[in-house]
Amino acid sequence: MISDSINGVFVIAAGGVANGSFPVPSKRILIWKWEHIWLIYSAFAMAILPIGLALAFAPQIIRQTLIRDPHLTAQVGGCGLLFGAGSVLFGVSLARLGIAITNALVSGIVVFLGSLWPIMVGGVQMDRRHLQWLIFGLTLLILSLILCAGASVSRDRSQQNKLNEVRPSTGAFVAVLLAVLAGCLSSVLNVGFASGAPLIANARIDGSPPLLASLAVWIPALFGGLIFNMGYPAYLISLRGSWPVLFEGHHCVGRWCRSALMGSMWFGAILLYGFGASILGSAGSVYGWALGISVSILTANVWGVAAGEWNGATFQPKLLMLLSTVLLIASFGVLCFTRLPR
Repeated sequence: MISDSINGVFVIAAGGVANGSFPVPSKRILIWKWEHIWLIYSAFAMAILPIGLALAFAPQIIRQTLIRDPHLTAQVGGCGLLFGAGSVLFGVSLARLGIAITNALVSGIVVFLGSLWPIMVGGVQMDRRHLQWLIFGLTLLILSLILCAGASVSRDRSQQNKLNEVRPSTGAFVAVLLAVLAGCLSSVLNVGFASGAPLIANARIDGSPPLLASLAVWIPALFGGLIFNMGYPAYLISLRGSWPVLFEGHHCVGRWCRSALMGSMWFGAILLYGFGASILGSAGSVYGWALGISVSILTANVWGVAAGEWNGATFQPKLLMLLSTVLLIASFGVLCFTRLPR
């Protein structure tokens, strides 16, 4: 039904807006370093919220669904472990490149690889025509990614020249490489989602609400991701002896709330993706993944401009970023055209 497909696209798009916006609250967190923010964010996004929601509204997922198939549960958790490593690299890249560039680079690679992985591992079947349109849409996205990377390097150079700063020219390239690696590892999360489809089906049979059925995948996947996402920040905090910083200052509660808000927005994004992908049907983990992250990139670009990340940049990087955005919108249009029934 076309109405179901449209509903699925809107649900996934809403998740994309949340995903592209989740780093924004960190912009006004002072005193805390990256590791403090990421520690609290990860605790809420990958442990407190998914497990808390399951215990409150779908306890059968923990008591029955996950226990019934421990092998598949462990497999999904392994995908989450790789995703966790990529997520940490995303956080490091975020501090070096800013919201717009990091989200564009990481999300671009994640959407490309994440969309193809379910097909390559045999989790999703697709005819030749749809596959060709999918690859065309993803190719537009990759071209957008290349322009985005060029805009990043050009922007940094123009801003440094205006400030008469001298920095190693390899700094931007290293940051871009970190973001690329983050995208490659993070894309494995969708492999876990696609391969964990039987867990979601069993969760529905066990009586879980449709919106929360995907928790049967997200709980083991995010628990695997939690190992790196909390482990690395905790290591840095211990190394620097800065645990007391988490509880110091007049605005301590505000910093905790902002970090928790980041986690809530990110987890809400993937929960909506899981629900929307189920509405789209068997290929939801392909098209839904691509559509959601495309919206995420567009949203992050808007936030990047609003945050002043392009202030001081010359005409060339701004033009490259504009062209990148145009290609991204074209990619989104192709993917929607391909998925919606005609």
